Amino acid sequence: MYLPSATEPAVEKENTTNKEVHRKNREKQKQDNCMATVDQKVTIDCPWSIYSTIIALTFCIPFNAKHSLLSAGKRKYVQVCVQNLSELCFQLSDNSLKNSADCTDLQLVPLNPESQQVIYSKQSIFFVWELKWTKDLPLSLQCLFSVSFCPATSEEQSFSLKPFTYEFQVENFFTLYHVKTEIFPPLGAEYCKTGSLCSLEVSITRLVDLSEVDRDEALTESD
Repeated sequence: MYLPSATEPAVEKENTTNKEVHRKNREKQKQDNCMATVDQKVTIDCPWSIYSTIIALTFCIPFNAKHSLLSAGKRKYVQVCVQNLSELCFQLSDNSLKNSADCTDLQLVPLNPESQQVIYSKQSIFFVWELKWTKDLPLSLQCLFSVSFCPATSEEQSFSLKPFTYEFQVENFFTLYHVKTEIFPPLGAEYCKTGSLCSLEVSITRLVDLSEVDRDEALTESD
């Protein structure tokens, strides 16, 4: 099929205009919504045309996750925080945290409600697991967190969505210090009262010796 040359500038101008409009709409959506996005491009070739159509796709990531290690005495916990970055409300269910190394001497005991939870826009929900071990703790722990989600509205709950996953690694999670605080009432008083000057005692006990690398990092942080 022959395409007249007179139409080529018009086609190119139309493609350029469509790309510009799509780019502006995409930038406006990013400004209105703080969701993390992943941009991809798809090229479509037509057998009866000499031109290729490039379509820009933007995938929005509704959640952001981060983890932390908590200690209370000799007990340790892994906490995962899930933040809803979108303007929608989602229903979360079937949360799990697995050890990728499949270590039989280490257990992750969930301390989360089994019922479904609704996470609202810009809200964060925390999930906690207790670490229980029968032998020495491993040097590192490779974890995979997953949670199923669907829109909270009843009309959209039938959507089948892939679970949200978050993979992370915890290293050097031995407790280095034990911190104990205690408040004492003024001399001669039995209790602390409003307006009275009370003393705060903080006791810090080192449980293990710092390695050379940890000692250098500690000195750097203190500076």
